[in-house]
Amino acid sequence: MPIKVPNNLPAVDTLTKENVFVMTDARAMTQDIRPLHILLLNLMPTKIETETQLTRLLGNTPLQIELELLQTKTHKAHVASQEHMLAFYKVFDEIRNNYYDGMIITGAPVELMDFEEVDYWDELCEIMEWSKSHVHSTFHICWGAQAALYYHYGIQKHILPEKLSGVYEHTLDYKNGMLFRGFDDRFYVPHSRNTTVLREDIEAVPELKIIASSEKAGVFCVKTDNDRQIFVMGHSEYDWNTLLKEYERDKKAGINPHVPENYFPNDDDTQAPIVRWRSCANLLYSNWINYFVYQTTPYDITTISSEDLVPAVAEDAECKVVKFGGTSLANAAQFKKAAAIVKEDDARRYVVVSAPGKRRQDDLKITDMLIHAADSAEERDSLFIRITTRFREIIRGLGVKFDLDGAMEQIRQDLRDGASDAYLISRGEYLSARIMAEYLGFDFVDAAEMILFDEEGNYLEKESRRKIDAVLARHENAVIPGFYGSKPDGTIATFPRGGSDITGAVVTAGVKADLYENWTDVSGLLMADPKIVRNPLTVPVVTYKELREMSAMGAEVMHEDVVFPVRKVGIPINIRNTNAPEDPGTLIVQSADYYPTVLKISGISGRVGYGSILIEKDKLNQDPGLRAELTSILAERNIPVLNMLSGIDTLNVLVDEKALKGKIRELSAELKSSLDADKVLITTGIAMISVISREMSNSPAIGVRVLAALAGKQINVKMIDYGLEGISTTVGVDEADYHASVRAIYSEFIKK
Repeated sequence: MPIKVPNNLPAVDTLTKENVFVMTDARAMTQDIRPLHILLLNLMPTKIETETQLTRLLGNTPLQIELELLQTKTHKAHVASQEHMLAFYKVFDEIRNNYYDGMIITGAPVELMDFEEVDYWDELCEIMEWSKSHVHSTFHICWGAQAALYYHYGIQKHILPEKLSGVYEHTLDYKNGMLFRGFDDRFYVPHSRNTTVLREDIEAVPELKIIASSEKAGVFCVKTDNDRQIFVMGHSEYDWNTLLKEYERDKKAGINPHVPENYFPNDDDTQAPIVRWRSCANLLYSNWINYFVYQTTPYDITTISSEDLVPAVAEDAECKVVKFGGTSLANAAQFKKAAAIVKEDDARRYVVVSAPGKRRQDDLKITDMLIHAADSAEERDSLFIRITTRFREIIRGLGVKFDLDGAMEQIRQDLRDGASDAYLISRGEYLSARIMAEYLGFDFVDAAEMILFDEEGNYLEKESRRKIDAVLARHENAVIPGFYGSKPDGTIATFPRGGSDITGAVVTAGVKADLYENWTDVSGLLMADPKIVRNPLTVPVVTYKELREMSAMGAEVMHEDVVFPVRKVGIPINIRNTNAPEDPGTLIVQSADYYPTVLKISGISGRVGYGSILIEKDKLNQDPGLRAELTSILAERNIPVLNMLSGIDTLNVLVDEKALKGKIRELSAELKSSLDADKVLITTGIAMISVISREMSNSPAIGVRVLAALAGKQINVKMIDYGLEGISTTVGVDEADYHASVRAIYSEFIKK
């Protein structure tokens, strides 16, 4: 297959003469195929020569490729004509909203300058950052590779004692990789550079792997674990005479260069150079295009931005329970979105719904109005009018036939007959489910038939699961109202607020579904508080244990009552966004062994408002009665213990600082006296931050990186706890440093 290039590009004539099949824009219009979109950021002054070299290599593949050329806006080309640049090159602003299967960033003759001194450095950094979410695989060459290693991983370049120029022998450090598949044990590559990167610096980065190197030229090729970034230090793309031109240029400039090594026969520069690298160059680029671009890029390249974070949800699920929250059902338009999601997948057989939520910020949720109606009989009629109006708007917008007036009159009659407040409060979910069932053409199944509570209002798990299984076995598809069930006498009982999530979970467990999809207004769990970290990533996969740890430290995550029913039977939960159904969301699982992701941590959570009671005493850990005495004293003063960290001679107790208010002086004196302590120090204004990772116990470097991130910002760590579960590192800092600490830790693990 050909490579598609712009009409009249100078490379067309050159490559056509070499029997490289090149297709112009005009010819490509007749082809019905999805080509690979490759972007070339050409930083070389010899634009035409470089674009021809790389086009030649990209065209040596059976795949159709569409090539776009990119230049920097902040630096104008001087060798190539402006007519050429305007005709064939774009600037970043013109392509920033596009997505590409692959990208090549060339070298540049600026290697003796510090990176930050290069006039287009800031623009290049923006492009490299953009490539992480808009390009499937990026191939960096020479200085471009050094610049990327510095930007992404902080790896410094080093100036060589003298220029490296010649064709050098290379071997493979990693022989099982696909990038060098088919290569001989020894192969040759041209190099022409004044700087290098050190092997030990690369090996210090766990995400990087050295693939090939040379005894004389050093590291040649490096890639990331996820194959999204390739860094090549040499110039496989060079023509037979490129080194010759550089050599003659340097001689003419009076630099007195060394003869390029292994380039001329017997190093005699009067003879024609020997080409030793052409076959390896063709194979290298063919392998990159085939194995690192074509075979792994998504067909819909607009999904590149989240492909590293997509959790592996089983595609062969036969039964899914889907639950839609109040924001997903706030009006008719939201109802339609939810219904479209259900109809998109036949496995979505059972739908659990909440009552309609707010349509706008100053609006009221249906459930809030029902609670107010239960509390105030005087305002009940006016609230019923508002509730009826909301539901009528939804019914009219959906175009369904539903006797709303009859349903509202039945509610009034049931209240006159003595129905409870719980009954009234649950009618938002009831009406929402009736309407959704009508719109979808599904059966309506009342939760009161199968969600069971005892006389005191305690949920009956085993009985409910058996009942759900029996009832829903008679329904291929059904809509079920969330939030409520029934007591033995038939009266309504409700879960706590947010109970529709629990209903979804217990229905999932009852029918033994393959997956519980919880649809809301966010695309999953965020890795950090968005009030502190701007646009934090969504956590792709998290375990139930990690979720509990996050919740314990104050993160706004799914309540344990929601998780428990499905956790017990090992069913995953997928948190999704009704307004962005293409987003994969967060997958909550029992074990993440089969759900690998690129992220080293699962989240950062924390809160302020802690107090610390530090007790020092010689051989404190050998006094078993001291802890009992301490907790007894704190209990008498209504000071609950949140955490306790101990050393050989110290004990640090974390408490809620509110519980210490007005008690610090007396408590300090009592503890010192009763415990015979050498020192008692009570402080407030402490923030605790927990970094959650299921890899914590197997990767000590995570805890080290947490501390390094804080040290880098000059933040003092007051205490540290690695957690008994082995999935968290918790640090205490001054409240004044809380936000800065969270941002520092996030930036350490999520390089931006």
